[in-house]
Amino acid sequence: MSNPTKAVSAVDTSATNPNPAQTADTSPENVENAPPADPETDFESYYLQQVTTEFADDLDKLRKASDFTEEFLPILIDALKGTAGVYSEEERAKVVGKR
Repeated sequence: MSNPTKAVSAVDTSATNPNPAQTADTSPENVENAPPADPETDFESYYLQQVTTEFADDLDKLRKASDFTEEFLPILIDALKGTAGVYSEEERAKVVGKR
C-alpha cells in the first residue's frame, strides 16, 4: 500500500509548481536512456498532474478540512484516477503523443 503522506506531498507539490515539466531533466542523455514509456501510465501521470494543478486550491481545502483524515486519501486518489477513464484510447493516445 502506498504511503498516504507521500501522496499528500505530491498534491501539495503540484499545487505549488504550476509547471512541473520545467523541473524535469529532459537532457538528451536522460531522454535517450529512459525506459520506453507506457502510454497508459504516461497518460494517467499527465492527467493527474493536470487535475491536481487545476484543482490545487480545492484539494488543499479538502486536505485542511477538520474531518479529512489519512484514511480518506486513498479514496480521493482513486476518485481522481477514475476520472481519467472518461477518455477513449484514441484521446489518450493523442494527449500522450503531443507531449
